[in-house]
Parts: sequence; C-alpha cells; structure tokens
Amino acid sequence: MTAPPEAPGPAPGELPGVPVIAPHLSLPYAEVALPLPLPEPLVYEVPPGLRPQALPGVRVRVRVGKRRLSGVIVGLRETPPAAVSVRPIEGVLDRSPVLSADLLELARFIAGYYMAALGEVLRTMLPAQLAPWGDRRIWLTDRGALATRCGPGQQAVLDALHELGRVAMSDLQARLGLADLDAVVAGLAQRGLIAMEEGRAGLPGALSGRARTARYVSGVELAPGEPAALLAACGRTAAGRAVVEYLAAVGRPATTAEVAAAAACSAAVVKRLVARGVLRQFTQVERLSLDRHRLAPADASSSSRPPRELRADQASAVSRLVEVIERREFAPLLLSGVTGSGKTEVYLRAAETALAHGRSAILLVPEIALVPALARAVLERFGEQLAILHSGLGSGERNQEWERVRRGEARVVLGPRSALFAPVADLGLLVVDEEQDPAYKQEITPRYHARDLALVRGRSARAATLLVSATPSLESRYNVQRGKLEPLRLTARFGQGALPEGILVDLRQEEGVRQRPGEVTFSARLRQEIASALAADEQVILLRNRRGYAPMLLCRACGEAMRCDDCGLPRTYHRRARRLQCHYCGSGISAPGKCPVCSEAALEPIGAGTERVEEDFRALFPAVNVDVLDRDTARRTGGLAAVLERFERGELRVLIGTQMVSKGHHFPGVSLTAVLAADAYLSFPDFRAVERTYNLLTQLAGRGGRGERPGRVVIQTYHPDHYAIRAALTGDDAAFLAEELRFRRVFHYPPYTRMVQLLVRDRNRERAQSAIRELAQALAAHPLSRAVRITGPAPAPLERLRGEWRFQLLARSAAGRDLHRLLEAVVPRSPAYDLTIDVDPQQLL
Repeated sequence: MTAPPEAPGPAPGELPGVPVIAPHLSLPYAEVALPLPLPEPLVYEVPPGLRPQALPGVRVRVRVGKRRLSGVIVGLRETPPAAVSVRPIEGVLDRSPVLSADLLELARFIAGYYMAALGEVLRTMLPAQLAPWGDRRIWLTDRGALATRCGPGQQAVLDALHELGRVAMSDLQARLGLADLDAVVAGLAQRGLIAMEEGRAGLPGALSGRARTARYVSGVELAPGEPAALLAACGRTAAGRAVVEYLAAVGRPATTAEVAAAAACSAAVVKRLVARGVLRQFTQVERLSLDRHRLAPADASSSSRPPRELRADQASAVSRLVEVIERREFAPLLLSGVTGSGKTEVYLRAAETALAHGRSAILLVPEIALVPALARAVLERFGEQLAILHSGLGSGERNQEWERVRRGEARVVLGPRSALFAPVADLGLLVVDEEQDPAYKQEITPRYHARDLALVRGRSARAATLLVSATPSLESRYNVQRGKLEPLRLTARFGQGALPEGILVDLRQEEGVRQRPGEVTFSARLRQEIASALAADEQVILLRNRRGYAPMLLCRACGEAMRCDDCGLPRTYHRRARRLQCHYCGSGISAPGKCPVCSEAALEPIGAGTERVEEDFRALFPAVNVDVLDRDTARRTGGLAAVLERFERGELRVLIGTQMVSKGHHFPGVSLTAVLAADAYLSFPDFRAVERTYNLLTQLAGRGGRGERPGRVVIQTYHPDHYAIRAALTGDDAAFLAEELRFRRVFHYPPYTRMVQLLVRDRNRERAQSAIRELAQALAAHPLSRAVRITGPAPAPLERLRGEWRFQLLARSAAGRDLHRLLEAVVPRSPAYDLTIDVDPQQLL
C-alpha cells in the first residue's frame, strides 16, 4: 500500500477520540455489527428500557438464528428495514461506549479498504476478553432483604431483586429502564444491601468477555458543572471541599477509597457529596497490580540521569515534530537514519511535547519482543502515564490497561500493531517504529497493515504520524520521492560513530561445505572473529533465521522425510524436545528412533536451526555462556525477557537467534555480529525477498559497535556478488534502492502498483482449482479489468497447508481505486467457497 485513500476526518470543532452523542440518538432501532462474515450490520429493535444506554460503540447481546452473540452498535435509526422481521436486543453490555466515534469511523474505513466484515474488524479492535458491564450479576444480601427506607430508584431495584433473585445488570436495565442504574446499584452495594459479581461464563461469540470473576469497587467522579458551583454545593465542610479539589486536580474518576485517603476523610463524606449531586457514583473492576518490575531500569540511578544532549540533526527533527503537535495539524513524516543514530530519543522528546499540551501518544513496535526494552525508557519518562497493550499480558492485565487508557489515566500507549486501536483521547503523536517490518501486517481477517492505518488515524486526529526505520520500506521511500511523506534524517551515530566494518565470507570457497550441504558452517574467519571478540571481553550476536535443530529429519536408507500429513512439507526436528513439528499448522509427533517406513536406524538431521547452531558453538567454545532467542524461547513464560536481561547484564557472552535478535535492541557490549547464512530469504518465491534480506542484514549489522568499541559484521553467503548483500556489507543504501526499484518498476510490483491477492482454499484440489478459474474468468471478462493486470490462477507457492489445497491469483493496478472497483463489482460478498482477499499483501506464500 503506497498511501491509503482519503479517510474522513472529524467535523470542525469536534475533538478526535471523543464520541459525539446527539440528542436524536435515542432511537428505536439499532444497527449491530456482529463477529461474522456478513456484508452489512443487522438491524435490531431497542426495547424502551435499554434506549438510554444503547448508543453507538456499545456492545449488546442479540440472537442470530439459534445462537446468542454479542456485537457492537454502529448506528441508530428510526425505522426498521422493509419486509424483514426484527428481533429485540436482549441486553446492553456496557454502561458507556467502548469504542469512540473516531474508532468506529476507522473501523468502517478498514472494512471498506481491506474488504472485510465490519463486525470482524470491531472484534479485532477490542480486547478479546473485555469484561461486560451488563453481565455482572447482583442479588440481595440478608440486610437488603429487610431494608425498608430507600429512595424510589433503589427501592425499584430491591423490589426487582425480591422477585427475580440473582439477575444480570443488562436484564435489570431492560426491566426498569433507569438512566442512573449504575449509580443506584453502587449506592446499594455501598450500604451492603446487595452483592455483585462478574458473570463467570461470559457470552458466546468472539466479542464476549470471558474474564475471571472480579471484585468490584466503588468509584466517583465530579458531576457536570463549574468547579466553583461544585465547591459551593459542598457546604462548609473542609473535607468535602478537599474531595472536590482532589478530583479536579487529577482530572479523572477515582475509587472511593483513593479519594478518602487523598482528602483524609471518611467514606461517609464521599457518600454525602453523592447525595448532594456534587459527585456521581459508579462501580468498576478492582485494579490489578500489573507486574512492572521487569520494566524498571537496570541501573536504579538511571531515572535521575540528566537528559542526553541532542545533536543538531536530532534537534532539527524534534523541532519539526513539536511544531506539528503544537499546531494540531496532521503531518506524515519518515524518520530515517543509520542504526544507533538516536531515533528513539527523537520521538520520546516529541511524546513529552504531546503530553505537555494535554494530548496522547501511541508508540508501535512490530513485535512483543521489542516491548520490554523500549518500555523501560518510556517508563523512566512517563511513569504511570504509560500503558502497555499486547497479547502477552493476562486478560485481566490487558483489560485493566485498556480501561486506564479509555479513562484518560494513561496517555502514552506502547505495544505491537493492535495498540493502534487504543482508545486514547486527543491523539497528538503516533509512532510506527521499525515501520518496514512485515509483522505490522495482520495475516488473519481483517488483513490490515498497521503502518498504513496509522496514517489514516493520524489524519483523522490531526496528529503527527511518524514512521521510523533505519531501513525504510520501499513503499515509504517511494512516498518520500512523491512528496507524500516528509523526510527527517539523522546522519550521525552514537558509540564509535561509524558503521561496523563489513567482512564477507564466500562459503563456496570454505573447506568442507560441499560435504555438508544445507548445514550452517562456522567458517575459519568467523571462528577467528568470535575468538578475538571473546578475548577482548566483548559480546557476540549470531543470526540463524531458522528455529529448531534441523529443518528435516531424513532417512538415509529410503528417503523418508517425515512430512506433515496436512501440509505435505517436512516437519522441523526439535532435538531438545524430541519432537517433529510442522511450523505451518502446528501439528507435531514424537521423533522416532528409527525410520517408520523401512525400520532402519538411518535417520539424519539435514540443515541447521538455532538449536544445532548452539550445539556446534558449544563444541567450539565450551567455556562460553551462550543462549538462544527465538519464537520457542518467547513462548516460555518469562523466557524472552529473561534471556534479554541476562544478555544486557553481561551474564551471557553470546546470543544466538532468529530475526528477533536483529530488531531494535541496544546492547553497548556487542562488538561482533554475524549472519551464518545470508541467503535464507533470497530463495523465497516472493518479490519482497531481496528487500527483506537487505533489511535483515543491515539491521543485524547495526546491533554492533553501539558502545565504545568499534563494531564488525561477518556475512557468510553463497552469493557474494548479489547487490543486496554487497549494499548491506558496504552500507550503500542508495545503490540498493536504485537496483531494487528498477526491478519493481520493470515487473510492475509495488510500490509502482497496488496489489491484491485472491486465494481459494479447499480440501478437494479440483474444487479449489475450479473456483479460482471461475473467479479469474469473471475478473478478466469485466470491462473494468482493462486497467488491471491479472496474474494466474496458479497454485500458491505452499500449495497445501493444514489439509487444504491453495490456489491464487494476483491483481495489480497503478491506481488502487480501479482495483477496488473491479473487485467490488465481481468478487461475491459471500462466496460459496473459502476465499481470502488480501489487500496489499506482504508475503505471497
């Protein structure tokens, strides 16, 4: 995607991120988007008792056929659809919208551009286990059963509980229709007349909350009105005035216990202010204590260090970002510069400016592995203003962080691509670090690209949107040439100031390589460089972009390759776990002792992954502390952070890993980095293979020489004359760019065209092939196809995965609008076959 189509921005005078609730929105019918592949939202009737809460952005429970699902209200209307029977909404799950107006608008853009169902988009934007307010169940206590003196609202609730027993809040709301039900229930709970808990079972459907049972606490916020009027309503009590002044100072709601402690008063004072209308009362899930000890600075004194003085190029970049933030204007910018040039410092200074002006910031990184290191730097500067959002958190922690953002308690959000949807108010800065990384592209529906959507959200919010990379994607480089991105470039480097020395090893000339085909070799030069680094008390990073012990376990007697039954590909051998694992579908079997076909004990691992590299390294350097960082490590609880911390402290001398080790880490002790097999990506059947090879080599080289010692990078390859390897070795970025853009232009690949991949899957090969042929013929026959280049149909490079046969075709056009018009006219909205539409695909395997 070179640049997303124009997305509608907020209306004049409207603050981005703040839902606008118009008086006419209390209407009898609601459009509900469900987590199903439906072309349009379904319309439901809103019972009168639920209308005060049934607003756009609120989750509701509805019936779809015989199933009960939860969905999101995306619109309200006065009339039902013609000639269609309309079912009623069964319950409202939230006391206020969980998605603001700007996020709903972003969801509509995603659904339209990426050709996905709106309900599936909304499912992606919300935490998977967000606890529903309406699912909390309440019941009478013994004291409540005997209560007689209550106000009208409280008495109505008690009467209903006498009749119904234990009941969900949403059902109670539908029965009573109280506009202030939450406050009424909170008051009853504080008096001990009712008890409550969150529903354990949650709701059916992907938008439901299945969080564990939670304890609810009472909270308060200032009622609408001028602060002077609220202070006057407190009367002469100093404690009451202290409560109001505290809430006004913090600018957010707070728990009753927090307010009482801060104002040095009793809970009775808070209760009296609620009765006088000075405060509004509600309940919320008790905050969990998110474990942040791993984010604390390694050096306890680091938080008191004076800020690093900016170089002239950094100061210029910060000045431009500050200007954009202060003017409240949208500006798409690309911050580039060699690895170690201080790009992080630039955008953290800009985030400080955003917060100083009352705005928020979102910082995106491509992978969870990069969160801890950056989080330490962000935590030093912003403390409790930081919220971390990623799938590695427990559901309770993730929901808590998300709610802190929604309430405005945290205004700096850090996380991978899903953090783009954080419900921040008044977004001022949106950063996409390592913007070239393919991990920003989601490979399941909706197949969005977070980098491109960051530009859409930034435009809507009038925010500075900063793409950051030492090796920008070709799309971003091309956008700079076309004037669609404003370049900010850093030209110097910290540490030794120079890029690492490049050392090329031609594996064709290495002795013994021919006798061990496919295996990774520690060349004589590499062994010499490792020994030299270790003797100088320096650290080493070795990259092998394959995990496991070997890509294949082969029988020398009969040729059996232990292929996956569902994918037809050899399973990877994990020697430590004694398993054969398919890395495509996840299936695995125990590694046999002899061939299951011929019964010969002739099984041999072919090739090498990180496990085997570690084994070979230990044989060469037995006294050196070494560990592995790959996806298997990351899946172990605390494994990823523990390995990185040990390496940062110097307890590990050598770190072996997949591409995880090449991204974003700052280890001043590393002087030597090495790529054991630089050709790993070059042979991939994908037009981006060369670009990814160049980026990987350049990023890894940049991990070395960040301290006081000069860096060196060893690149081992069978293709020493390839232009990507030569450019990475010499740091000649311009030469690589010119050659790669020439290749893309000649063959009509992005960024010179927009591309869509259409992929059909079926367990029956003939059915899949027939469906893709019919689709290709329909596209070719349409008049709009004259402006579109169609390639295929053909088998996908990985023709069979997870038991399904896969056939694809590619559609390309210089104008993305022409491409979308053709697909919307021809591709069925609900096809009879399994069709995946991938707009702007990042890989074609």
